[in-house]
Amino acid sequence: MAGFQKAKREQVWLKVLLSGPSGCGKSYSALRLAKGIASKCGSDIAYIGTERSRDLYYANEFDYDLVQLDDPFTIDKYLEALDEAVNAGYKVLIIDSLTHEWTWLNDTHDKMPGDSWLNWSKLKPKHRKFMEAILSAPIHIIATARGKDVWDRVDQNGKKVPVKVGVGAQQDKDIGFEYTVSLIIEQATHIASADKDNTHLFEGRYEVLTEKDGEKLYEWANTGDAPASSKPVKSFLEAEISDEEKLDQIKKDIITLCKELGGSKNKPLMEALKKYVKSGNPNAIKELAAAEECYAELQNISPIVE
Repeated sequence: MAGFQKAKREQVWLKVLLSGPSGCGKSYSALRLAKGIASKCGSDIAYIGTERSRDLYYANEFDYDLVQLDDPFTIDKYLEALDEAVNAGYKVLIIDSLTHEWTWLNDTHDKMPGDSWLNWSKLKPKHRKFMEAILSAPIHIIATARGKDVWDRVDQNGKKVPVKVGVGAQQDKDIGFEYTVSLIIEQATHIASADKDNTHLFEGRYEVLTEKDGEKLYEWANTGDAPASSKPVKSFLEAEISDEEKLDQIKKDIITLCKELGGSKNKPLMEALKKYVKSGNPNAIKELAAAEECYAELQNISPIVE
């Protein structure tokens, strides 16, 4: 193990997530941020669109190069477009939106025969591959995700008015934590607020996003030393999912299932776990086959009813 060394700030590639209810202005806000970033790094804007004609709504206001994905919105299609953007030399990319990938993933799962939990353990590594490709790609990325829309009634001029509110994103529940900045946009005002912000640029702010915000994000990202060069990935599409990654995902799924079954209070659950790992800790399972067998066995255990 190498000894401790003084930590130094390095330049990073921005990963920004915009979420909110339909009509809140995710696409427009993404274009404003991208324009600001592009003006600082001298790049054209690449745009992966999934919204059909809506991908062209702002083509008279912004300059961007569009590739449109068609239904079904498979992970491979997204990865192929990401490869194309990086290999073409773009430094700024909009992905609008991630929700179509998540919908495709859920639809695929629903059509798979057999055990639901085990099927998810097969699909989740593919989703993880997509997220890792976004996070590791040498390009500034602004991604959008539709909110889980619900209606609420708020006071306006003394009257109760129905308002659509985005509650989280139609994506993996922890997606916001993956990004440098995660912003939620309000429908009626188009005001953005941060639910995660490593840059501190949006803390305590409730404003409409502009090109200036993109410029500030770029300046923040390029503070510090240039990172050590790493071996480039020729293709995110062709990158294989390793057994180690599959094992990591299924252990996470086992832990989630254990919590739902009552954890250490569930005696049959702990007895089953200890067949595969003496400590009863799923994180200590070393073999993929053992993890898959353990996961399948736990499906037959009943949860604790309190």
